[in-house]
Amino acid sequence: MDLLQTVVQDVPEAPLMTVRDAIKWAEFRLCQDGNAWIVHAPTTSEGAITAPVGAACVRALTVYRNGRAMTPGVDYEQLSPDAVVIHRQSDTDTFTARVAVKPAPDSALPNELRDQHFETLRHGATHRLLLLPQPWRNVEQAAYHETHFTAGINDAYRLSVYGQQQGARVQPRRFS
Repeated sequence: MDLLQTVVQDVPEAPLMTVRDAIKWAEFRLCQDGNAWIVHAPTTSEGAITAPVGAACVRALTVYRNGRAMTPGVDYEQLSPDAVVIHRQSDTDTFTARVAVKPAPDSALPNELRDQHFETLRHGATHRLLLLPQPWRNVEQAAYHETHFTAGINDAYRLSVYGQQQGARVQPRRFS
């Protein structure tokens, strides 16, 4: 089922335009706070980070010099979401960055990420809608959805920090 239809089922009284705005808000928060959308972006020697079309930089997670990770605060500093200052460089250095991005104002999250974070986005949009000062306002239900939305953001952040690993399981040793 489509995300829009699912949120409409959660809050049927809300107008479609308001539901779309709530979904965009949830996408923005998921990317801004949870680093849900990560790309590898080229970086100029001046430190400008180039985000893909339809995206805006949130923060550089790792900057690479010739394929090797640099140390933040020592090798580079991030001054703005789409710029870093690189210390000690030579003419032969090439730079790239692992960057958290968010959808640009006129675009949406890619479908793969929407599918991956479907429930988180649903809870976020529903939470937002249920807090609006409208006849459908329901603070208790909004708190329920906020809890699940916050947990989804935390999961996305954890996955971004630990390299997108999906729940590795360790088997216990057998004692003989």
